[in-house]
Amino acid sequence: MNPIEIWAFGYAVTRSYPAPGPVPTGLWLDVGKPDQRGRFVLPRFDRAVLPELARSVDEPHTYIEVPAPREVAVPLLPENWTARERAYLMTTTLKASAPALPPGYEAVTSEDGAALRIDIRNEGGELAASGTAGLVDGHTVFDQILTQPEHRRLGLGTAVMGALTQRSLERGAKHGTLIASPDGRALYQTLGWTQWSEVTSVISPGR
Repeated sequence: MNPIEIWAFGYAVTRSYPAPGPVPTGLWLDVGKPDQRGRFVLPRFDRAVLPELARSVDEPHTYIEVPAPREVAVPLLPENWTARERAYLMTTTLKASAPALPPGYEAVTSEDGAALRIDIRNEGGELAASGTAGLVDGHTVFDQILTQPEHRRLGLGTAVMGALTQRSLERGAKHGTLIASPDGRALYQTLGWTQWSEVTSVISPGR
């Protein structure tokens, strides 16, 4: 599997969705929500495949994820499709890291099979930061790394990543994968992550 396929399987683990299944264009990730029927995940960009797939979709709120820059992918789609925020698929080789938490904060780890979660709370029990990860064939897919606004600039996001990485290594993972926002990409690059591809995510029109 290439990185975006690994991401799809790990994303399904972290969100408790069914594992993606093969379709002629790549993978189909069934979500089954009113605002997100599911996601087609294309393992590579093909100028013929992408528009043909979009034209074949007749259900609203269906996503397509394709490893290509927005400027290249979006012009190939029907005009009524919506492009989401720019995103970047990034990879790394996992290395042990356990940054110290600021005074007054505590990290709690929970696991459900191949799904990992870290919650960082303050002394009053308030959730300050959290993150999830899914283990897939020696890879860890990181997802939903969030720090609450009033707890930012304390290194809690880095602490979440470090704790998830440490537990992933203990579970046998060697490589990391994630999809980052533009701001997140800059942060992860400082932590040694490498961009594999920009990912264009688009949504079919609602009815």
